[in-house]
Amino acid sequence: MTLGNIALTLALVSALFSFSLFLRVAIKKEKTWNAARNTYWVFVFFVFLACAYLWYLLLSHHFEVEYVYAYSSSDLPVFYLISCFWAGQEGTFLLWLFGGAGLGLFLIKEAKSHPGYVMAFYLLAQIFLLILLLKRSPFTLLGEFPPEGRGLNPLLQDFWMVIHPPIVFLGYAALAIPFCYSASALIQNRFEEWVKSVFPWAVFSCLSLGVGIFIGGYWAYKVLGWGGYWGWDPVENASLVPWLLSIALVHGLLLEKIKGSLRRTNLVLALLGFPLVLYATFLTRSGILGEFSVHSFSDLGINTYLVIFLLLFTFLSLGLFVFRAKTIHPAVAIKNLLSGEFFISLAITFLLVSAVLILLGTSAPIITALFGPASNVSLAYYVNTQLPLGIILALLLGVTPFLGWKGSGLKELKRSLSFPLTATLGLTILAFLFGVTSPIYLILVLFSCLVLLTNAMLLLKKIKSGWRLIGGYVAHFGIGLMLIGIITSSGYSRSTVVNLPEGQTQDAFGYQFTYMGTQGDDTSNQKNALLIRVEKGDKIFMARPRLYYSEYNQNYMRTPYIKINLLYDLYLAPLEHRGGKEGGNSFDLGPGETKQIGGYSIKFIGFDRSSHGMEGVIRVGAKLEVTHGAETVIVIPAMVMNGIEVDTSQNRVSLPGGGEDRLVLNKINADEETVTLSLLSSETEPSGNLLVLEVSQKPLINTLWLGTVLVLTGLIISSGRRMKDAQNSSSQPLSGK
Repeated sequence: MTLGNIALTLALVSALFSFSLFLRVAIKKEKTWNAARNTYWVFVFFVFLACAYLWYLLLSHHFEVEYVYAYSSSDLPVFYLISCFWAGQEGTFLLWLFGGAGLGLFLIKEAKSHPGYVMAFYLLAQIFLLILLLKRSPFTLLGEFPPEGRGLNPLLQDFWMVIHPPIVFLGYAALAIPFCYSASALIQNRFEEWVKSVFPWAVFSCLSLGVGIFIGGYWAYKVLGWGGYWGWDPVENASLVPWLLSIALVHGLLLEKIKGSLRRTNLVLALLGFPLVLYATFLTRSGILGEFSVHSFSDLGINTYLVIFLLLFTFLSLGLFVFRAKTIHPAVAIKNLLSGEFFISLAITFLLVSAVLILLGTSAPIITALFGPASNVSLAYYVNTQLPLGIILALLLGVTPFLGWKGSGLKELKRSLSFPLTATLGLTILAFLFGVTSPIYLILVLFSCLVLLTNAMLLLKKIKSGWRLIGGYVAHFGIGLMLIGIITSSGYSRSTVVNLPEGQTQDAFGYQFTYMGTQGDDTSNQKNALLIRVEKGDKIFMARPRLYYSEYNQNYMRTPYIKINLLYDLYLAPLEHRGGKEGGNSFDLGPGETKQIGGYSIKFIGFDRSSHGMEGVIRVGAKLEVTHGAETVIVIPAMVMNGIEVDTSQNRVSLPGGGEDRLVLNKINADEETVTLSLLSSETEPSGNLLVLEVSQKPLINTLWLGTVLVLTGLIISSGRRMKDAQNSSSQPLSGK
């Protein structure tokens, strides 16, 4: 047994001892708190020892360890060697345990006012992770001693991916703490201090998980080259759902602290957050979404354990709540519908509706498998369900700042909203003149601008009283910016595919693009770049996107080049690099559409999503009917997604007629349900290398990124305030969030 496995075993033993001692404190009121605390410190020591040992193995290249061999190599910089720790599933479980053990050191200082139960429940979560790690350890030895490791996935060799997983799993670990406080309050039937204790942890868990989600979105935009930041992938949604519940919990606790309402709701929200994290873990790690998610991991053989712990924490949560439901005082009736209390209650309700609808869509493969072949919902499901909810939430966020807790009169509200509404209407008319003509988008723009103006007005007013009071207004102002950025960048992004023979110039969106060759020897080196001279008026710059073949993934990898402008991003994503043929004619087709080009009639019949026996990959093809003279054939060029990489080796097909003409599938446009194709003709003259480049304009996308920064800034301010409030003996007046 290796030192790592010994450390994990001793960590489990000490965690079980500490759990039993805290339980004795809770049930028998024995004076074993110091012993329980000291045993917890022993547990933390062995967890930290296991983590330090894994880092030692990675940094010293012990490739005889299976995990080190699978995710590292001797040529990696130290920065990336450190991040190899969480490159695989076993490492992420250890990272989760590391974050949980560390947070417990802070929790144990506060949990003494809830004798025993909080720490006992918290240790249950750590024991769960330890059992998984002992079942599937990152310290397993290979039967041989390979001289070199397989290496780190090139997509993970990025600064944002170095910090993204630690923050996400810190959020996962933090979500266990509201669960523990809620369970402790229920089992003791004591609710006097629970809000004060749980509030800072609720805000912190919301902050940490939110940071992880936003960084993941920016990484997808910056690195993957597919032009988006959120794909409504089931694994992405699995983190989003508990985050939405944590946002609802923060607002519910605000109402309970001020008005004494929503206690039952808050207890349930606090209880459900952690089981939802376990459900997210099951979705991600079980392999059940292998055919529906480009992020899903393969099955490690721990599915039974995941299901057992998911059921344990779920039934424990529901059982405690049902047992104590009659003793929890009901919510105080809201007397004035034009009050901050009522509008925040509505916002919580719609946040929960949003979370439930996303959860149903995410779970579609599991639900449909109960009644027949498993299937997933389309992107349209999320757009059609979440867009109306976004409008409602924006309206509530825009009006609530002017509503008092006890209520406001209609005349008073009209007077307060007269200026921001007038200005908002002006901004909405301006958006219409700039091309936002969709009615539903205009409504969302209207209410998003209202969010910006009302929260900005009160932000300027409240900041005079101190920065600790402005957290909520900063976060809500950021949400307004985010909504505008989402509308413009998603709904009004423009994209086209250009074919760039080396040395020749093509136009797109007022820019001139000239492919100048490759920086380096060839396009198979990850460090090489494609050189593209970009001109617009008197402005000239050299773009350097990357397209290279990865031995690690056995696929072509791409990294976009992003030129940031004030009003939009110019987004250049290489689709294909090939030699020998000039040009190629690019065109888009929707289902049922036909294109006459180069002597061919090409009809797009629809998408083909069959896997063709390829386990663990997603294959999406374009089923095309091609007619040339009297001959008609069906061809299916396809994109193959293996993990988060896209393999384009099957994206070209030969055409009828016996010549060398080929049809290339350049892009699948999921939003519009169209495909982008190129006809490569054998009649064109060879002219060296050809780069197929997707050129996109993303209007106001930096508004989205600025909004995310402000949301997180507001949460940081709120988290600091709540932690300070929890330390004070007397509660402070509440304003903002």
